[in-house]
Amino acid sequence: MNVVVQKYGGTSVENKKKLENICNRIISYVERKQKLVIVISAQGNTTDTLIHNALEYSENPNKRDLDMLLCTGEMQTVAYLSMMLNDKGYKSISMTGGQAGIISTSNYGCAKIDTIYTNNIENYLNEDYIVIVAGFQAVDRLGNITTLGRGGSDLSATSLASFLKAKRCEIYTDVDGIFSSDPKVISRAKLLKKVSYDEMLQAATSGAKVLHNRSINIAKKNDLKIVVKNSSNNLQGSFVEKNNILENNEIHFISKKNNMCKISIIGDMIIQNKELLNIVFNKAQELNIQIYMISFSELMLDILIEDENSNLFMNELNNLLIK
Repeated sequence: MNVVVQKYGGTSVENKKKLENICNRIISYVERKQKLVIVISAQGNTTDTLIHNALEYSENPNKRDLDMLLCTGEMQTVAYLSMMLNDKGYKSISMTGGQAGIISTSNYGCAKIDTIYTNNIENYLNEDYIVIVAGFQAVDRLGNITTLGRGGSDLSATSLASFLKAKRCEIYTDVDGIFSSDPKVISRAKLLKKVSYDEMLQAATSGAKVLHNRSINIAKKNDLKIVVKNSSNNLQGSFVEKNNILENNEIHFISKKNNMCKISIIGDMIIQNKELLNIVFNKAQELNIQIYMISFSELMLDILIEDENSNLFMNELNNLLIK
C-alpha cells in the first residue's frame, strides 16, 4: 500500500490556524492520490498543564491514572483535526493509540511498543479515509491505556510507518529541519540535508530535541526514511537515512543536554565489584531510567541520569547497596 505517515508536534497544532494549515497540506497530498496516516501530539503545552493539574489533586499520582489523564491531550487534537477535514469534504477518522492497534508493555509513563495490529488502519485506508492517530499512547494486552514517554509521538509515527511499510515518515516541527546545533542557541547553526541513523541517534541521546532517540532506533531497524520539515512552509527539510559513505570524518553535530545529575557510588575497591553494574542497570531498567554515561575509578562509580529521576534512583540504590 502506498502510504506516507506524517507526524505533527505540539507547536505545529497549538491553535486552530495551525490546524487549518495542516488541513491544507493533508488535502494537497490527498489530491495527488496519496494515502495518509497522520500522527498528532497534544496542542502546545497541554501535557505539562495536565501534569500540573494532576498534582493539584494528588501529591503522588498513580501512574496508571496519570497515563489515563495525559492521553486525553492527543485525543482532543485528533478529534479537532478530523472534524475539520470532514467539514471540508474529506473522509477522515480519528483513532486513539489502542484503536490504531498499538500494543505496549504495562510500564506506565514509559511503555515500550510490543507490536501493532494494523488491520483497522488498513481497512480505513482501503476506503480512502485519512487516518488520524493520537501519538504518545498505546494500550497493554489487558486494555489499559499507557503512554510512551515524553516525545513519544515520534515513536508512534515511526513504528506505524514501519509496520505499514510506508514510503517514508515525515516529521513536522517548528524548525526547517535538523541543524548542526540548536538554532535558538547557535545563530550560525547549519541546516543538514542528510543525516545517518547512527549520527541522529547519538545526537538525540546527547540532547538534540528534534527527534526522539527511540524513534530513530525503530527507523534504523526497518530502514525507514525519515524527513524532518517545518510545518509552516514547503522547504525540503532534512533526511535521516542509511549512510552509504564508507568513510567520512565530517563533524555534523554539537549538542548539549540540560538538567542532568551525576550519582556517585563510593566504596573500597569498587572497581572489582563485578555485580555492581548488573545491579545498577537492572534497577534502571525496572524504573525506566535511562543511563547516559557511566565511569569508574578505584573507589567510585559515577552514573549520569536525568535530574528528575535522581532522588528515586538514589533511594532505590541505597536500599540495594547500603548494608
